[in-house]
Amino acid sequence: MTSVHQLVPTISPRDAVGNHTLALREVIRELGFESEIFSMFRHPDLMSETHYVDRVPGDADALIYQLSIGSPVAERWARHPALKIANYHNITPISLVGKWDGLLAAEVQLGRDQMARYAKVCDHAICDSDFNKSELDELGYASTETIPVLFDLIQATPDPHALAKLSNNQRGTQILFVGRVAPNKAHHDLIAAVRTLRELHNDDAHLHFVGTDGPPGYRKVVETIVTHAGMREHVTFHGSVSQEELVAHYSNADVFCCLSDHEGFCVPVIEAMHHGLPVVAFDCTAVGETVGDGGLLLTDKSPSIVASALHRVATDSGLAQRLCNAGRRRANLFDRKVTRERFRQHLSMLLESL
Repeated sequence: MTSVHQLVPTISPRDAVGNHTLALREVIRELGFESEIFSMFRHPDLMSETHYVDRVPGDADALIYQLSIGSPVAERWARHPALKIANYHNITPISLVGKWDGLLAAEVQLGRDQMARYAKVCDHAICDSDFNKSELDELGYASTETIPVLFDLIQATPDPHALAKLSNNQRGTQILFVGRVAPNKAHHDLIAAVRTLRELHNDDAHLHFVGTDGPPGYRKVVETIVTHAGMREHVTFHGSVSQEELVAHYSNADVFCCLSDHEGFCVPVIEAMHHGLPVVAFDCTAVGETVGDGGLLLTDKSPSIVASALHRVATDSGLAQRLCNAGRRRANLFDRKVTRERFRQHLSMLLESL
């Protein structure tokens, strides 16, 4: 049987790239190919259905590499004689992480170096967004295509206890952002914008952050900003939460705001739109094309501009409802059934000669 395997530096069931890799394996197998996943670091829950990278068969017909960070796994893919396909999820520029985390900076730099070198050996690249595609095109990749990441829009019921806790004693606009506490996500800009919203528009607003911690140095700086801005009672870091708790956050919030300086796609924006939450976002990197006409895009993220946009959405029910409706329509375009069929058709055509 013809084999089409995947290589990924790390595989975990609670990671966007990991879940995408598992979903893509299903698509490949449904096309009639033998397909396994090989990784250097495997989550304990996936040990029985994945393999260590040293076990990649030398006679594999095609290898798909999930490119999102620098890794020795990538070199195994690049040296293999099989048809080589890259699935590019973006690598954050070192300028945004370098001073915060030395190890991450080294992985990012390696990833960027590998990405540049692989233009000569990669037969085809599939990218999450046109923004990602443009990076590879500029590096000289001969064949590229854009297909969004495979993921499931969350259908879980809101956790009642989390929802009750969130709604207890809240007064002003409830603003939500979901994403790792990392420099490229610009949590510091969101804090400044919400402080301005409170001061200029007399809004007892509260900012909710959901997501795991990134570089400790950045988290420490963000905490210092919260304190110095007098926002200690108005900003909550919820950390990592269950799907049911996450839905509670989407259900409770009044607006989702993303001011990231760099995103290769941005799944939480789509989740927010799916759950009928108005989206306000800074039009930067891949955020604009992900949001499309489903939210309010800003070309300037100065605190006063963002605060005015949040105030408008919070006080104009007609605008908020239009954004909710537009967001749901937009989110439907990224439903797993849609992207799964796009992958199926594209891979079927790409691999037909094997």
